Amino acid sequence: MDTLRVDIAYRPLRIGWVIKSGDILAFREAVRLSHTLWGGRFNPIVFADREDEARRLVDLFRVDFLLPVGDSEEAKQFPKKFPHLINPLWHDTLFIGGPKESKRANVLDVHNALVHMRDSPERKAMIEKGFRVYSWQPDDSLSDVFLMHFGAYPDAEQTGIDYSAMVREFLEPAEIAVDAKLPISANTIDHPSIAYLARHGTERHHSIEAGWSYPGFFVGHADNLDDLICAWNLRASDIQLLFIDPRHLARFSEIIPPWEKIMRESLAHRHEWERRLAVWTRSEDTESARAHFPDKELTLCSVSEHMWNGRNVRPPMMHFDQASVLGVLGRDNGQPKVSFPLSEKPFCGDTWFHTQHLVASVSLLSGLYGDDHYTLRPPYLPELNEFCARTMHFQYSKLRLESERIGIVIDAAEADVWLNALPVADLVERIFRLAGYQSKLSNGGLIARQLIARLGGLQGARAFKIHGVRRLIKTHGPSGSFSKKAALQLIGGKDPRRPDAKFSDHEDLHVGPRLRGEKLTPSMVFAQMLKKGLFRMGRELTCPGCRLPSWVALDTLKQKVVCELCGEEHDATGQLLDGDWAYRRSGILGTEKNAMGAIPVALTLQQLDANLTSSRSESAYSLSLNLTPDGATDNSCEIDFVWVIRRPYPRKTAIILGECKDVGPINPEEFKRDIETLVRIADALPAKRFKTFLLVSKLSPFTAEEIECAKGLNTKHKQRAILLTERELEPYHLYERTKADFDIDRHVRSPEDLVRATATMYFNDAQAAPNFAPT
Repeated sequence: MDTLRVDIAYRPLRIGWVIKSGDILAFREAVRLSHTLWGGRFNPIVFADREDEARRLVDLFRVDFLLPVGDSEEAKQFPKKFPHLINPLWHDTLFIGGPKESKRANVLDVHNALVHMRDSPERKAMIEKGFRVYSWQPDDSLSDVFLMHFGAYPDAEQTGIDYSAMVREFLEPAEIAVDAKLPISANTIDHPSIAYLARHGTERHHSIEAGWSYPGFFVGHADNLDDLICAWNLRASDIQLLFIDPRHLARFSEIIPPWEKIMRESLAHRHEWERRLAVWTRSEDTESARAHFPDKELTLCSVSEHMWNGRNVRPPMMHFDQASVLGVLGRDNGQPKVSFPLSEKPFCGDTWFHTQHLVASVSLLSGLYGDDHYTLRPPYLPELNEFCARTMHFQYSKLRLESERIGIVIDAAEADVWLNALPVADLVERIFRLAGYQSKLSNGGLIARQLIARLGGLQGARAFKIHGVRRLIKTHGPSGSFSKKAALQLIGGKDPRRPDAKFSDHEDLHVGPRLRGEKLTPSMVFAQMLKKGLFRMGRELTCPGCRLPSWVALDTLKQKVVCELCGEEHDATGQLLDGDWAYRRSGILGTEKNAMGAIPVALTLQQLDANLTSSRSESAYSLSLNLTPDGATDNSCEIDFVWVIRRPYPRKTAIILGECKDVGPINPEEFKRDIETLVRIADALPAKRFKTFLLVSKLSPFTAEEIECAKGLNTKHKQRAILLTERELEPYHLYERTKADFDIDRHVRSPEDLVRATATMYFNDAQAAPNFAPT
């Protein structure tokens, strides 16, 4: 067994409250329920009858599951539209317990927070600062604003738990009644309240790239539900905002100056251009919203339903604390499995809280190096939650794919968890199911997979960079034998097709162990290929009976042999005394002379692995696949490989679909069909989750006709074509040779870099024309 480092960030479950537009009672209930939950401040509210906007919010907040609030049938049915967000709670409710037993929370709640801080300095500091519980008249025009800012709990009869009594017992609060005739006191922002308790001890996690987070003011109407929910969701995005109703500006006259002062102090550490406060508003007249704050430098942030697209506001992952533990990596029925303890809990893990659920968000930092068939770091594709849960964790409802992490729903008393590694082949199959295709490894894919495995991984394919190695494999088919001298001549010699290519171009290439400073030789290359099993040793023996020569492998060679042609046994002693060893291609290269395209595929993948800066743990690949549209039986197509790159949210998962060609000539109609296949599959992958790139590689220059055809890989709004030839595949750095003819950096870091280089080389006629090969 091995060990690996596991980073655990404990976070609250993020619940999406679903209500019907106009249902102010459901809004109030959702806000009150949020205040009972530790971390409930960050739960968004969505309208079930505004589906497009609701879907954007569900995706933006990366909610763990949806709960309807209120009596609306639309709200009750809405969660069914997100089958991948399975409710992980017992009985699907927030509170459980029969009529004769005490009620318990099903989600980590503020009771746990209070018990956790019982004997801590935090509780003492909160009491000394003066914890407050506010009350107001139901007919106060700002009652719903107070509900958001000060907080309140549902009636104990509704939840079965008296949270108000708990707060009074643990924090000894002062009871403050808000007078509707007086301005809100300036000192209210100096005292913690119920609303604060719902976010106590949480902080942003670095796994989500920051978006707009300008604190300041939200200008809206306190009796407008759309304004209230917009402000709630902005605050749920961890943006500190004070709700201002301009019709009651006098009520806010005392609290605005100290709020502004505290917010500006909170921005002091930021860059100069990020230190301005903001005015957020749904009003189309943004200038009038800023007019309520004369003589203040404020940034205007206009909010519309289209703002929730992930490019502007970007809710962070809020977590309590994190810990690094040592996980044990073993195997269960051949599948890698990691087990690790849940230690250093930043909450109360007493068994009394075993019903309370939260998320252990884990990152397995060292991954599975050297194992291309499994991954512990799947991409952020929440639609695959249930599939990954069943494959990796057994409990189908308790795993969430996160940005660069995996979320495991645990109960507060849980002591340890385990995860199985995800088979890459199964992951790729599920990805194509999202596009409406059934996938299966093709015969060519099987050969390429075995070849790469025999080479010890993708970097073992470096020997194929040497043109002489490729000539050797192509010159001698599966049944042909050759001498070592002939092999070394081909490996180290010149290619009539490419008189400028020479073995010395690769003398610094690492294909196996050698002394420091020692240059690579053809003999070293041949020895390494023998060691990896690409060639087999044997002898050419002539049968005295049939007078025909046959090759006998070293493993079966003996003094008396049986002729494989006529079946006659004969004594080979004389022939074994004289003569040289003869070599033959092993079956790993396939039964066809061109190895069914496995070599250009392996070489292309080797270059992607070596040059794209994302580490192996961020990528996964699958070899040649037969794809059949769902419901079809005879409309299958084939791609040579798929390369999947995991990216942090909000960036989409990158997928490179590849078609690899040997040395030409290529039938123009076949090339056109291959291009059309790549385009058809790429367009079928959900654009919401994937950014797709289309790669065509060839071990010779592209013809003008092929380049013209390859332009069809791009569309007006999608530049995704990547073209590579032996010029790019043979050097260590992809564009090491190419940069001599084009203004291209030899280093590439992403598929986008490859797309830009391709456009420079091939899709600018003035530059590309000198490199066209004859048609």
